[in-house]
Amino acid sequence: MSQITTKLTGVPRTMLFTLKTRADEQARPCPLFQDPLAVEWQKLLPLDEEMEALYNQLTQISWSTRAYHHDQITSRHIANHPHPVVVELGAGLSTRFHRIGQNVEYWLELDLPEVTNLRRQLDTETPQHQFISTSVMDFDWMNTIPDVAPENILFIAEGLLMYLEENQVTQLVAQMHSRFPGATCVIDVMGNFWKLYKKIMTKLGAPFQWFVKNEEDVAAMGLQVVNTDYFYQLYPERWPLPWRLLWQFLTQFPYFRNAYLIVETRL
Repeated sequence: MSQITTKLTGVPRTMLFTLKTRADEQARPCPLFQDPLAVEWQKLLPLDEEMEALYNQLTQISWSTRAYHHDQITSRHIANHPHPVVVELGAGLSTRFHRIGQNVEYWLELDLPEVTNLRRQLDTETPQHQFISTSVMDFDWMNTIPDVAPENILFIAEGLLMYLEENQVTQLVAQMHSRFPGATCVIDVMGNFWKLYKKIMTKLGAPFQWFVKNEEDVAAMGLQVVNTDYFYQLYPERWPLPWRLLWQFLTQFPYFRNAYLIVETRL
């Protein structure tokens, strides 16, 4: 298959970054995971010049590590529930189902129509692995979730909520809590440190909009915080030594420790 020409703009365009990080992970001496599909898809969807200029080693380490950590959380959920259902919100071109999802009852990928249309050129929909073509803020998507006990459901919002306004996040959480009380929802949240990068992301048409001080801001929305992982303390061996030492020093201070959090919550 020849390269695919896309007209992605705004937030959907950023999924090409995360696709490349997973593909490039395969070239590392000891990759965190195997993802041959990411390699195949990335050849078909290379970064444009503007995005390539923003891509670097730190980008690759960060987002491939984030993907791996979400894999670990998801694998535990699948192993610990009899009828596991996984719903990726703002799924982009996630290949997580193909990495770890074979034992789920249902796996749903939700994203905007332009993203889902692209996925359908690359991936195959099945009764087990379904694609939902809509905005996460169009709450009708909740009617498509399989009828299982909510505790069997894991919602993943990886690299999504920071692109929404705070009131949108609050509305989304309220609706999900009303419909799926007891379900698990794992989210990424950005601290105020990332406001420094808002101008860069605005130039890409995908500005960061929601920031938190710490996980207490997450709890204040009505989510029960089950576990918080401080991203820059995870997998320190992944970082080149100078960066590892820098993170060890900076994450002693809450401003930097809370720069990026992966929070497992209960609705």
